[in-house]
Parts: sequence; C-alpha cells; structure tokens
Amino acid sequence: MKQLSVLINGGGMVGAAAALALAQQGANVTLLEPFPPGEDSSTDPDWDLRISSVNNSNWEWLLGLGIGVCVRQQRVFDYQKLSVTSQSGHNLSFQASEAGLSKLGVMVENNALQLALWTKLRTLKNVDLRAGDTLDKLNARTKTVVLSQGDTLSYDLLLGCDGANSKVAQLAGFYYRGWDYDQRCLLVNVSLEKPIEPETWEVFRPQGPYALLPLTEQQACLIDYGLRDNISSLQRDKAGLEDYLRETFSPHIGNFRVLRSASFALQRKHAAHYVKEDSIVLLGDAAHSIHPMAGQGVNLGFADVRCLVEVLQKNTPSAALAKYEKTRKGENAKMMRMMDAIQLGWRSRNAVMQLATAASLKMAALPWVKRWLLQQAVGE
Repeated sequence: MKQLSVLINGGGMVGAAAALALAQQGANVTLLEPFPPGEDSSTDPDWDLRISSVNNSNWEWLLGLGIGVCVRQQRVFDYQKLSVTSQSGHNLSFQASEAGLSKLGVMVENNALQLALWTKLRTLKNVDLRAGDTLDKLNARTKTVVLSQGDTLSYDLLLGCDGANSKVAQLAGFYYRGWDYDQRCLLVNVSLEKPIEPETWEVFRPQGPYALLPLTEQQACLIDYGLRDNISSLQRDKAGLEDYLRETFSPHIGNFRVLRSASFALQRKHAAHYVKEDSIVLLGDAAHSIHPMAGQGVNLGFADVRCLVEVLQKNTPSAALAKYEKTRKGENAKMMRMMDAIQLGWRSRNAVMQLATAASLKMAALPWVKRWLLQQAVGE
C-alpha cells in the first residue's frame, strides 16, 4: 500500500477515518474538505445536536488509530445498556456485562470526533489536507480530477466519502435505488433535573418510535420519528413542541429543560455499485443512507472503511475493490432490509403483526439468539 495514491473527497468522520487508517498503512493520501473542523476553544457545557452512537468495536478501532489522546472527553459518553419496547409493552434489553464488556459503545459529538481525526492527520507527512477546495471535474480514464481552484490531481484510488449527495457519485455516474420515508427525525437536546442511567432506549408506536440517547448523567438527546408534516408543524410551535415532549418523555425521565432542537428528512438510498473503473469507490452515506432508527449510519460507514483497508492490505487494488464491494454491499443491504422490516412491522396496528412482534421478542430473549443480537449491537 506504500506506493498507493489515494484521493478522498469528504473529510467528515468517515472520510477522515479512511484517510487516517490508509495513511497509517503507508498510502499517500490527499483529503478534500470544504469545511474543515476548527480548533476547539468552546467552553459550552451543552452538547451539539450532531451526535453519533458508535458501537464498541468501531470505537476500539478508532482508539487504535490514536484518536483517544485528541478527542475532547467531555464529548464522549459510554453507555452500558440498550433496550427496545414494542407497542404491546414487550421489552428486550442488552447489558454490556452480558458480552463481557464495560460498555456497548459511546455517544460522541460529531464535531469532537472529526476534530480528533484531523488532529492526528495533521501529524502525518504522507497526508495532504486540502481545506476549502472542492472537486469540480473527473476524468476516470486518466485517473485525474480538477479542483475548484484549478489544480489537477492524479490518483490511484478516488474515495467518495462525501455524503448522501456525493459529488464523486455524480461525476462518476453511480446509480441509486431507494425511496423517501415521508418521515422526519426530530432531535432535541435537554438538560435533566434527575440523573439518568447510561442507557439508550427506544419505544415503538404506530406513528414511529421515540428514543433517548444519554449524553451525560444529566443531559440527553430526545429523538422522535414522525410524519414529515407533523414534525414540521411541531417545530413551528415552540410551546406546543415542549408540551408534546413532556407528555412523551417525562414519564420516563422526569422534568427537563429544552436546550436546542432540529430535524431532518429520512430517505433510503443504496448505490447499485460501490466501485467503478477499478479505481472509484463509495463509502459511508455516499454508498448507503439507512433509516437512523437503530443508529447504524456512521457504524456502517466505519465498517466500510475497515473492510477497504483490510482487503487492500491483502490483495491487489483491483481484487481488493471487488472484495470490498461484494462484502460491504451485501452486509449493508442486509442491515437496511432489517431496519425497514423492524420499523414497518413494529409500527403496524395489525393484530397479527403485533402478535408476530411479541413472538419475535420472546425468541430474541433466547440465550443463543440474544448473544447473536448482542454481537451485532457491539459490532463484532
């Protein structure tokens, strides 16, 4: 991998992690990011709304890249328990101790993780960080790109880590399949009167589930999934939004104060191919956008990176990319189908579907099934 020239478009969490992992294996990496993270001088005790749940396996991998000494620890929170509750009140929970672990994963502020990755990248001589420059033109035949400021760069591998509206995918002509869920995800950070357990939980209902992500002992991110128009209407009425949140969440967590809120539309997109021209590769949201219900989005992106790095270590680039596409496209498709089945089935008012949900939870509680589900939760 030492002679490999890798150009990465997109320096968010997935793109920066790819840059760091590949550079540490000896590749010469150029990273394009129009909005790089600035130095963290914030003393604000309140978390940003852009957060991620990173499973234990991916977090240990990130620590192995050396980001532990760089990441702002006040923006990392371990969680030890995960639970889901069906419409009928059936509950299934997972404890880190059941897997012999101290945690199932961490909640981390996106900005803090991105900055930690960039801090490590800035220490490497074989990394060229192109902040503020963007991709303008692509010639796949000559393996060259033209940047917005006029520079022409060549590459052996071009990685699209540039999100759901990937410029790499547009220029290279990747095709997607998918649909709009006609839902929005509402995110609300709150300050709590009483401490909460380090547990993330989700409760299902016909209009969509609601959930909690713990950020500290007395801060949390409340999540509500609903029809696009309903969520948009709530956001336009601050008093109505707070009343709605208290009615939904106060029975679980007591009194709280709203700090900030936002929402985003939910879509399902999956690239028909992850690789083109034996040199152009999609990773993360550029390859797949999944329903965020189980917090798998960034975890699938990190899994893409880990797979790509591993196959490049053991194969020629052409063979590696074929293995990467086959492996990750299959795994991501399986996860996407599972999330769709859960969110549609568990929301159903149909009595037969509710009985099936109850039966599935009973089956999931069987020791061997629960062990397998727990392995999925921690990313093993």
